[in-house]
Amino acid sequence: MDHAHPIKKMAKLGLNQLQRFQVELEQGLGIIDYPVPPNSSMRKTSSRSIRHYYISGIQTVMPIVTCALHQGIALNERIRILDFGCGVARQLLHFTRRYPNPAYYACDVDETSIAFVQKAYPQVEAYVNAFHPPLKYLDASFDLIYSVSIFSHLNREDQKSWLAELARVVKPGGYCFLTTEGMAAMGHLTSTFGMEEAACARKLAEQGILYKEYDFLHDSIKNQNTFKVASLLVGIEGSYGNTVVAPEYIRSEWTNADFEVVQIIEGIIDYRQDLVILRRKR
Repeated sequence: MDHAHPIKKMAKLGLNQLQRFQVELEQGLGIIDYPVPPNSSMRKTSSRSIRHYYISGIQTVMPIVTCALHQGIALNERIRILDFGCGVARQLLHFTRRYPNPAYYACDVDETSIAFVQKAYPQVEAYVNAFHPPLKYLDASFDLIYSVSIFSHLNREDQKSWLAELARVVKPGGYCFLTTEGMAAMGHLTSTFGMEEAACARKLAEQGILYKEYDFLHDSIKNQNTFKVASLLVGIEGSYGNTVVAPEYIRSEWTNADFEVVQIIEGIIDYRQDLVILRRKR
Protein backbone atom coordinates (compact mmCIF):
# COMPACT_ATOMS: atom_id res chain seq x y z
CA MET A 1 0.00 0.00 0.00
CA ASP A 2 1.36 3.40 -1.00
CA HIS A 3 1.07 6.17 1.55
CA ALA A 4 3.24 9.05 0.40
CA HIS A 5 5.43 8.65 -2.70
CA PRO A 6 4.58 11.35 -5.31
CA ILE A 7 5.55 9.13 -8.28
CA LYS A 8 3.14 6.41 -7.17
CA LYS A 9 0.46 9.05 -6.66
CA MET A 10 1.03 10.24 -10.22
CA ALA A 11 0.56 6.65 -11.40
CA LYS A 12 -2.78 6.61 -9.57
CA LEU A 13 -3.76 9.77 -11.44
CA GLY A 14 -2.97 7.90 -14.67
CA LEU A 15 -5.32 5.10 -13.60
CA ASN A 16 -7.95 7.72 -12.87
CA GLN A 17 -7.70 8.97 -16.44
CA LEU A 18 -7.92 5.45 -17.90
CA GLN A 19 -10.99 4.68 -15.80
CA ARG A 20 -12.60 7.96 -16.84
CA PHE A 21 -12.30 6.93 -20.50
CA GLN A 22 -13.77 3.50 -19.66
CA VAL A 23 -16.70 5.05 -17.79
CA GLU A 24 -17.46 7.53 -20.57
CA LEU A 25 -17.47 4.70 -23.12
CA GLU A 26 -19.66 2.38 -21.04
CA GLN A 27 -22.04 5.18 -20.11
CA GLY A 28 -22.36 6.00 -23.81
CA LEU A 29 -23.20 2.36 -24.51
CA GLY A 30 -25.71 2.24 -21.67
CA ILE A 31 -23.69 -0.28 -19.64
CA ILE A 32 -23.13 2.08 -16.71
CA ASP A 33 -26.03 4.32 -15.64
CA TYR A 34 -24.67 5.73 -12.38
CA PRO A 35 -21.89 8.11 -11.27
CA VAL A 36 -18.46 6.50 -10.87
CA PRO A 37 -15.78 8.13 -8.69
CA PRO A 38 -12.10 8.30 -9.67
CA ASN A 39 -10.22 5.01 -9.38
CA SER A 40 -8.00 6.29 -6.57
CA SER A 41 -11.07 7.42 -4.61
CA MET A 42 -12.76 4.04 -5.06
CA ARG A 43 -9.67 2.35 -3.68
CA LYS A 44 -10.02 4.35 -0.47
CA THR A 45 -13.18 2.30 0.09
CA SER A 46 -11.31 -0.95 -0.74
CA SER A 47 -12.97 -1.19 -4.16
CA ARG A 48 -10.44 -1.98 -6.87
CA SER A 49 -12.99 -2.18 -9.67
CA ILE A 50 -16.20 -0.46 -10.72
CA ARG A 51 -18.04 -3.77 -10.35
CA HIS A 52 -16.88 -4.20 -6.74
CA TYR A 53 -17.75 -0.57 -5.94
CA TYR A 54 -21.30 -1.17 -7.14
CA ILE A 55 -21.88 -4.64 -5.68
CA SER A 56 -20.26 -3.96 -2.30
CA GLY A 57 -22.51 -0.91 -2.04
CA ILE A 58 -25.54 -3.15 -2.45
CA GLN A 59 -24.18 -5.65 0.07
CA THR A 60 -23.73 -2.82 2.54
CA VAL A 61 -26.97 -0.95 1.94
CA MET A 62 -29.42 -3.86 1.87
CA PRO A 63 -28.94 -4.96 5.52
CA ILE A 64 -29.30 -1.33 6.62
CA VAL A 65 -32.46 -0.87 4.54
CA THR A 66 -33.96 -4.17 5.71
CA CYS A 67 -33.35 -3.36 9.37
CA ALA A 68 -34.58 0.22 8.94
CA LEU A 69 -37.86 -0.99 7.46
CA HIS A 70 -38.14 -3.57 10.24
CA GLN A 71 -37.82 -0.75 12.79
CA GLY A 72 -40.63 1.15 11.07
CA ILE A 73 -38.48 3.86 9.50
CA ALA A 74 -40.47 5.40 6.65
CA LEU A 75 -37.89 5.35 3.85
CA ASN A 76 -40.53 6.24 1.25
CA GLU A 77 -41.42 9.48 3.03
CA ARG A 78 -39.74 12.88 3.29
CA ILE A 79 -37.60 12.01 6.30
CA ARG A 80 -34.09 13.37 6.85
CA ILE A 81 -31.17 10.95 6.46
CA LEU A 82 -27.47 11.60 7.13
CA ASP A 83 -24.61 9.54 5.69
CA PHE A 84 -21.86 10.18 8.25
CA GLY A 85 -18.46 9.56 6.64
CA CYS A 86 -20.01 9.18 3.19
CA GLY A 87 -16.78 8.66 1.21
CA VAL A 88 -17.51 8.56 -2.51
CA ALA A 89 -21.20 7.66 -2.18
CA ARG A 90 -20.91 3.88 -2.22
CA GLN A 91 -24.07 3.74 -0.08
CA LEU A 92 -25.70 6.96 -1.27
CA LEU A 93 -25.76 5.57 -4.81
CA HIS A 94 -28.19 2.84 -3.82
CA PHE A 95 -30.13 4.76 -1.19
CA THR A 96 -30.95 7.67 -3.49
CA ARG A 97 -31.88 5.39 -6.42
CA ARG A 98 -34.20 3.12 -4.48
CA TYR A 99 -35.58 5.62 -1.95
CA PRO A 100 -35.62 9.05 -3.63
CA ASN A 101 -38.15 10.73 -1.31
CA PRO A 102 -36.01 11.39 1.82
CA ALA A 103 -33.89 14.52 2.14
CA TYR A 104 -30.30 13.29 2.07
CA TYR A 105 -27.33 14.86 3.81
CA ALA A 106 -23.71 13.70 3.79
CA CYS A 107 -20.43 14.63 5.37
CA ASP A 108 -16.85 13.44 5.29
CA VAL A 109 -13.41 14.71 6.29
CA ASP A 110 -12.02 14.06 2.78
CA GLU A 111 -12.66 17.13 0.65
CA THR A 112 -11.99 15.21 -2.58
CA SER A 113 -14.77 12.76 -1.72
CA ILE A 114 -17.18 15.57 -0.95
CA ALA A 115 -16.29 17.30 -4.22
CA PHE A 116 -17.33 14.14 -6.08
CA VAL A 117 -20.57 13.79 -4.10
CA GLN A 118 -21.51 17.45 -4.65
CA LYS A 119 -21.02 17.10 -8.41
CA ALA A 120 -22.54 13.65 -8.88
CA TYR A 121 -25.42 13.93 -6.38
CA PRO A 122 -26.72 17.52 -6.43
CA GLN A 123 -29.84 16.37 -4.54
CA VAL A 124 -27.63 15.52 -1.53
CA GLU A 125 -26.51 18.34 0.75
CA ALA A 126 -22.86 17.42 1.38
CA TYR A 127 -20.10 19.23 3.25
CA VAL A 128 -16.60 18.67 4.66
CA ASN A 129 -16.70 18.15 8.40
CA ALA A 130 -13.77 18.35 10.81
CA PHE A 131 -12.07 15.26 12.19
CA HIS A 132 -13.45 16.01 15.65
CA PRO A 133 -16.96 17.17 16.64
CA PRO A 134 -19.09 19.18 16.32
CA LEU A 135 -21.00 18.80 13.08
CA LYS A 136 -22.68 21.89 11.64
CA TYR A 137 -26.20 20.49 12.05
CA LEU A 138 -28.75 21.65 14.59
CA ASP A 139 -29.90 19.48 17.47
CA ALA A 140 -32.41 16.73 16.55
CA SER A 141 -31.96 17.21 12.79
CA PHE A 142 -32.23 13.63 11.49
CA ASP A 143 -34.62 10.72 11.55
CA LEU A 144 -31.88 8.29 10.50
CA ILE A 145 -28.09 8.41 10.53
CA TYR A 146 -26.00 5.64 9.05
CA SER A 147 -22.24 5.32 9.02
CA VAL A 148 -20.21 2.61 7.29
CA SER A 149 -16.61 1.79 8.21
CA ILE A 150 -15.98 4.86 10.36
CA PHE A 151 -16.25 3.48 13.89
CA SER A 152 -14.04 0.60 12.74
CA HIS A 153 -11.15 3.09 12.58
CA LEU A 154 -11.65 5.28 15.67
CA ASN A 155 -10.03 4.82 19.04
CA ARG A 156 -12.03 4.53 22.25
CA GLU A 157 -12.04 8.27 23.01
CA ASP A 158 -13.03 9.37 19.50
CA GLN A 159 -15.78 6.75 19.39
CA LYS A 160 -17.27 8.23 22.56
CA SER A 161 -17.09 11.83 21.35
CA TRP A 162 -18.70 10.99 17.99
CA LEU A 163 -21.41 8.88 19.62
CA ALA A 164 -22.31 11.87 21.76
CA GLU A 165 -22.37 14.13 18.71
CA LEU A 166 -24.54 11.76 16.67
CA ALA A 167 -26.91 11.52 19.64
CA ARG A 168 -27.15 15.30 19.57
CA VAL A 169 -28.13 15.58 15.90
CA VAL A 170 -30.53 12.60 15.67
CA LYS A 171 -34.12 13.17 16.68
CA PRO A 172 -35.52 11.63 19.88
CA GLY A 173 -36.80 8.23 18.81
CA GLY A 174 -34.54 8.37 15.74
CA TYR A 175 -31.96 5.78 14.79
CA CYS A 176 -28.25 5.44 14.15
CA PHE A 177 -27.03 2.47 12.14
CA LEU A 178 -23.28 2.13 12.66
CA THR A 179 -20.90 -0.56 11.40
CA THR A 180 -18.09 -1.96 13.49
CA GLU A 181 -15.58 -4.77 13.19
CA GLY A 182 -15.79 -7.75 15.52
CA MET A 183 -15.11 -11.45 15.36
CA ALA A 184 -16.27 -11.73 11.73
CA ALA A 185 -13.40 -9.44 10.71
CA MET A 186 -10.77 -10.93 13.01
CA GLY A 187 -9.30 -13.25 10.39
CA HIS A 188 -8.44 -10.21 8.26
CA LEU A 189 -6.69 -8.42 11.11
CA THR A 190 -4.35 -10.96 12.72
CA SER A 191 -1.27 -9.41 11.10
CA THR A 192 -2.43 -5.97 12.24
CA PHE A 193 -2.46 -7.01 15.88
CA GLY A 194 0.52 -9.37 15.58
CA MET A 195 -1.12 -12.50 16.95
CA GLU A 196 -3.10 -15.51 15.84
CA GLU A 197 -6.87 -15.28 15.49
CA ALA A 198 -7.54 -17.29 18.65
CA ALA A 199 -5.23 -15.02 20.65
CA CYS A 200 -6.92 -11.95 19.20
CA ALA A 201 -10.29 -13.36 20.19
CA ARG A 202 -9.14 -13.97 23.77
CA LYS A 203 -7.72 -10.47 24.06
CA LEU A 204 -10.90 -8.97 22.63
CA ALA A 205 -12.99 -10.94 25.12
CA GLU A 206 -10.81 -9.63 27.96
CA GLN A 207 -10.60 -5.98 26.89
CA GLY A 208 -13.75 -5.45 24.83
CA ILE A 209 -11.94 -3.27 22.31
CA LEU A 210 -8.68 -3.57 20.36
CA TYR A 211 -7.13 -0.60 18.59
CA LYS A 212 -3.96 -0.32 16.51
CA GLU A 213 -3.04 2.98 14.94
CA TYR A 214 -1.84 2.74 11.35
CA ASP A 215 1.96 2.52 11.15
CA PHE A 216 1.89 4.82 8.12
CA LEU A 217 -0.46 7.37 9.70
CA HIS A 218 1.94 10.25 10.31
CA ASP A 219 3.68 9.96 6.93
CA SER A 220 0.32 9.84 5.23
CA ILE A 221 -0.94 12.93 7.09
CA LYS A 222 2.28 14.77 6.27
CA ASN A 223 1.90 14.04 2.54
CA GLN A 224 -1.88 14.26 2.19
CA ASN A 225 -1.76 17.65 0.43
CA THR A 226 0.21 16.29 -2.55
CA PHE A 227 -2.19 15.13 -5.29
CA LYS A 228 -5.04 14.96 -2.79
CA VAL A 229 -7.37 12.88 -4.93
CA ALA A 230 -4.70 10.14 -4.91
CA SER A 231 -3.80 10.55 -1.22
CA LEU A 232 -4.96 8.34 1.61
CA LEU A 233 -6.37 9.72 4.85
CA VAL A 234 -7.15 13.21 3.55
CA GLY A 235 -8.65 15.21 6.40
CA ILE A 236 -7.42 12.92 9.18
CA GLU A 237 -6.13 15.09 12.02
CA GLY A 238 -5.80 12.62 14.87
CA SER A 239 -5.31 8.97 15.68
CA TYR A 240 -6.71 6.55 13.08
CA GLY A 241 -6.28 2.82 12.52
CA ASN A 242 -7.96 -0.55 12.93
CA THR A 243 -10.55 -0.98 15.67
CA VAL A 244 -12.29 -4.19 16.76
CA VAL A 245 -15.09 -4.11 19.33
CA ALA A 246 -17.01 -6.91 20.99
CA PRO A 247 -20.83 -6.79 21.17
CA GLU A 248 -20.58 -6.95 24.97
CA TYR A 249 -18.44 -3.81 24.96
CA ILE A 250 -20.97 -1.99 22.75
CA ARG A 251 -23.88 -2.95 24.98
CA SER A 252 -21.96 -1.78 28.04
CA GLU A 253 -20.15 1.33 26.79
CA TRP A 254 -22.43 2.66 24.05
CA THR A 255 -25.61 2.55 26.12
CA ASN A 256 -25.95 5.83 27.96
CA ALA A 257 -28.46 8.54 28.79
CA ASP A 258 -28.99 9.21 25.07
CA PHE A 259 -28.78 5.88 23.22
CA GLU A 260 -30.12 2.40 23.70
CA VAL A 261 -28.67 -0.53 21.77
CA VAL A 262 -31.54 -2.10 19.86
CA GLN A 263 -29.63 -4.87 18.08
CA ILE A 264 -26.18 -5.98 16.99
CA ILE A 265 -26.02 -8.19 13.90
CA GLU A 266 -22.57 -9.68 13.48
CA GLY A 267 -20.84 -10.04 10.11
CA ILE A 268 -23.81 -8.88 8.03
CA ILE A 269 -22.17 -5.89 6.32
CA ASP A 270 -20.29 -6.95 3.18
CA TYR A 271 -19.52 -10.32 4.88
CA ARG A 272 -17.23 -8.62 7.35
CA GLN A 273 -18.59 -5.83 9.53
CA ASP A 274 -21.20 -5.88 12.27
CA LEU A 275 -24.27 -3.65 12.19
CA VAL A 276 -25.12 -1.81 15.40
CA ILE A 277 -28.62 -0.35 15.65
CA LEU A 278 -28.97 2.47 18.16
CA ARG A 279 -32.15 4.35 19.05
CA ARG A 280 -32.13 7.83 20.55
CA LYS A 281 -34.08 7.82 23.77
CA ARG A 282 -37.10 10.13 23.85
